[in-house]
Amino acid sequence: MTGIRDRVAIVTGGTRGIGLGITKAFVAEGAKVVAVYRSDDRAATAAGAELDGMAGEAAFLRADVGIVAETVRIAEYALEKWGRIDFLVNNAGIFDFAYLDEMDEEFFDRIYAANLKGVVFMMKAVLPVMKERRFGRIVNASSISGRFADAGLIAYGCSKAGVDMTTRIASAELGPYGITVNAFAPGIIDTDMTRPMIRERGHLQVKQVPVGSFGTAEDVSGLILFLCSAEAGYITGEVIGVDGGMMKVQNPYRAIERAEQAGRHEEEK
Repeated sequence: MTGIRDRVAIVTGGTRGIGLGITKAFVAEGAKVVAVYRSDDRAATAAGAELDGMAGEAAFLRADVGIVAETVRIAEYALEKWGRIDFLVNNAGIFDFAYLDEMDEEFFDRIYAANLKGVVFMMKAVLPVMKERRFGRIVNASSISGRFADAGLIAYGCSKAGVDMTTRIASAELGPYGITVNAFAPGIIDTDMTRPMIRERGHLQVKQVPVGSFGTAEDVSGLILFLCSAEAGYITGEVIGVDGGMMKVQNPYRAIERAEQAGRHEEEK
């Protein structure tokens, strides 16, 4: 893919899980990355060690994207360090359950601040430089939960549905300035955030994934690189699933079980 090397990217939530995979992918391609994290200094240090010796560079910035002033500080930091901002990946987010009768205002506001407010105001923070240069690639983290209702996820699901609509509207508003805006909607990606859920009920949920396995951070990062590349310049306003087909068909376990049975039959021959 072309158009990545020597560009400058901001990756929020860029030191763990999917975000770390995205940061690594950019740095491996020779980009310069500001990897933003909210609180885990130890994870940032470990991420720096993983990136050492790669083609590009990374800088780590502790900031909270749910605070508008912090989004401005993030953009200013990237400009001061490298003089430009080409890519923004709004990956930071919070995944948490609360049923309606359990949910309080603090919980709801915390989810929305990270998952939707942070997306909107990070985009706003990078707009001046992207509009001036008439170039930019913005990729937002959505989720299958933005389109697939799940009990206990009112705050999370609605925040991700908001990301989908924000992405589409922003693509229209920013297209005239040479800025594309897309989103990725992960299914169940095996990271430290989802691992407790996978341990609890992964044996059941994997049966709803046609490819028969959960995703990895690398499955997501490849899409992000493509959406930021020169080859993707005519793609905007899309919310692209990275879900192993989870959102495309009902009851895929029937096909999975059939394939397993056929495999056993072949082995017995």
